[in-house]
Amino acid sequence: MSPPRDRVVEGCNLVGSTAKDRNPLCSTLPVLPDDILVEILLMLPVRALLQFKCVCKSWRTLISSPQFAMDNFRQRSSADRDLTSRLVYYNRLYYHCRVGFLPLQPLFNSPSATTKVVSFDMGCRIGALVVRGSCNGLVCLHHLQSCCLRLWNPCTGSASQWFRIEFNCFTYYGFGYDHVHDKYKLVTVEGQDLTVICTFGANSSTIGPKFPSPAVGLSGSIGKFVSGTGTLNWMAKLTGSAANERKWVILSFDLANETFGQVPLPRLSGGGDNTCDPELQVLRNCLCFTIDHNNTVFDVWMMKDYGVTESWMMISRVKLWRHKYNNPLTPFSISEHDVLLLMLPDRRLVLHKSDSGLLYFPLIDSSSDAHHFPICSKTNFRIFFLYHDSLVLPPQ
Repeated sequence: MSPPRDRVVEGCNLVGSTAKDRNPLCSTLPVLPDDILVEILLMLPVRALLQFKCVCKSWRTLISSPQFAMDNFRQRSSADRDLTSRLVYYNRLYYHCRVGFLPLQPLFNSPSATTKVVSFDMGCRIGALVVRGSCNGLVCLHHLQSCCLRLWNPCTGSASQWFRIEFNCFTYYGFGYDHVHDKYKLVTVEGQDLTVICTFGANSSTIGPKFPSPAVGLSGSIGKFVSGTGTLNWMAKLTGSAANERKWVILSFDLANETFGQVPLPRLSGGGDNTCDPELQVLRNCLCFTIDHNNTVFDVWMMKDYGVTESWMMISRVKLWRHKYNNPLTPFSISEHDVLLLMLPDRRLVLHKSDSGLLYFPLIDSSSDAHHFPICSKTNFRIFFLYHDSLVLPPQ
């Protein structure tokens, strides 16, 4: 028989509580100072903290505070970012309102054991609901038919109000967090060069600086957000440069200043053998890109210090059999032992060990997904984002 709820907390000290609030029978037990107790709580996973909100009012107040939520997210994600993260994805080929989450820890720890996809029904019966990005544990949702946006925290179930935007079709976009003004923003590019900035909380759409087109041509439509820098980033090639010259740069957008800039790439040797454009991603909160050689060898580069050209370094070389797919090799995550989670050009997920060069195909059960399509296949085009659990509340 389980004890009554009001007896469960006996013996634990409460943040902000007085001696009168504590159980007198346990007065001889050692009591942790409040600052140490807060530090302990900050290290706990989100699911445990959601349960601990029921311990007492002071814990509920603490865990519910926006500052605690952000501090917990930063501490947890910096300590074991890859182990606590998940891939959030949706399928762009059919209209359905289910979003899938694939936990990464089981893939890295036990690739031979089957990892199950967790699928959420978004409860939208009319039209398509797509994911535009993920940041600080919040997922940006876009309902195409109503032209509305909202932010959603899958872990807590909280969501912002829908707000309508004046456009629906755009070529390039990116979602991120402006840490200077504490704002979440979706940046979109309509037509040739019109930049529109959607700000959540204010629920507003404003015209941004002119997109630097046709000065550059972008590779990939989704801007990659690098937290700490407050920037969205696209791989870009100077217009008019020959493909074999590899005059690529990274086009960046500062979410705080709302200005465009450029980040240089390392000098790459060789040329003329690329069959697909470089693929820009984020690993360990650092910009990365992959570039291929005759569709048989892919190099993975990482920029250790954002904006510092000298900090570029090649972290892995992936050797593949020659194939007919002109798709890039896409890195999603990297473990503390430098095991890479990659998507091959044929759209399959694979683990790659940098020291041995071995490839492992993890077992994934996506039967909970709508229509029971495999998570990755040659004919199945899904859009992936990296997601981290958090207590962060969407702005209202």
